[in-house]
Amino acid sequence: MQSKSSFRAKPVKTLGAVVAVILLASSLTGCNKVQSEENELVIKPVKLLEIPKQTNIELDSYIAKVDATDRAALSFQVGGQIENFAVRMGQDVKKGETLVVLDSTDFRIALDAAQAKYDLANSQYQQASELYAKKLVSTDYYDQAVNNYTAAGVELEQAKTNLGYTKLVAPFDGVVSMVFGKQHQVIGEKQPVLNILNHGAMDVTFSVPVAKLEDRSISDFVQSNMWVVMDSHRGIRIPTRFKEISTQPDEDTNSYQAVVSIQKPAELNLLSGMTAQVEVQKSTAEKGIGIVDSAWVTKEETQGELWRYDPVSQMISKVTVALNENGRVVGGLMGGDLIVEAGVDALVDGQQVKAWTREGGI
Repeated sequence: MQSKSSFRAKPVKTLGAVVAVILLASSLTGCNKVQSEENELVIKPVKLLEIPKQTNIELDSYIAKVDATDRAALSFQVGGQIENFAVRMGQDVKKGETLVVLDSTDFRIALDAAQAKYDLANSQYQQASELYAKKLVSTDYYDQAVNNYTAAGVELEQAKTNLGYTKLVAPFDGVVSMVFGKQHQVIGEKQPVLNILNHGAMDVTFSVPVAKLEDRSISDFVQSNMWVVMDSHRGIRIPTRFKEISTQPDEDTNSYQAVVSIQKPAELNLLSGMTAQVEVQKSTAEKGIGIVDSAWVTKEETQGELWRYDPVSQMISKVTVALNENGRVVGGLMGGDLIVEAGVDALVDGQQVKAWTREGGI
């Protein structure tokens, strides 16, 4: 009996050893899996709201004209012969760049003469001051020296100014739109030499009939979405920034004059005088998009901030949106945009997130 019991115990020990090895291996595998999962970056799920695409937007269209925001007609403050005409029509220029130079020979001679006259008057003034302090000269003599010194100083400053007037420099970044002078030409003071305009920022002017504002306030009108469409590029809508509108209609046209500003798109050749259309979204009772309170990072009377989600990079970025008097979004978002709907306080700009779904994908 003892022999049998001893014989049977050996398989039991062997089986126990095998089980222990299996359990140990499973434990190690489980630990490695947990550690691997902990090392993976945890991407926070967020609830997203898709901005509905606006269809059938009603627009009013107004005939408009494009003009440069900044323009200047440049001329010399002194007359003379053009020594160097450094620019040509259509050339881009930078602020402070020298454009045209007059022959400065006569002005330098005048400056040297004024400097010599000033030095002499200064010397005589210093001498008269010393003598007058010792009561060795009359008051009239001293006053004459003072007057001569003062007049010489004025002449010297004017000579310096006139020499500076022999150069025309660009007052801002822009393009030379027209030239009226040429090399070696003799011109008079105030005679037009060239025109320069800023072709990056453009003003678009249009007239709004009084009847169009009978059912809506000017304040509501200026807050409307507006676009500029060039007559030469009907398929491109250029975003605008409202600039100004007259508060009194023109008696001849019975309309208000309004101006919006645009930045010239790189792909378009926009020039002053070109015609366009300004499209203005019509006023509606429910204009704008309603956003749930939990989605707002910040919200004020006229603007607020939201988190916008990029499905390509899976990152979020803060976007500022415009609000109307009812707190609805009227600018800054487009149809199809995805915004974070909840948990916005725990997010940071550039954070990677993923769309939250219910369990089972529902």
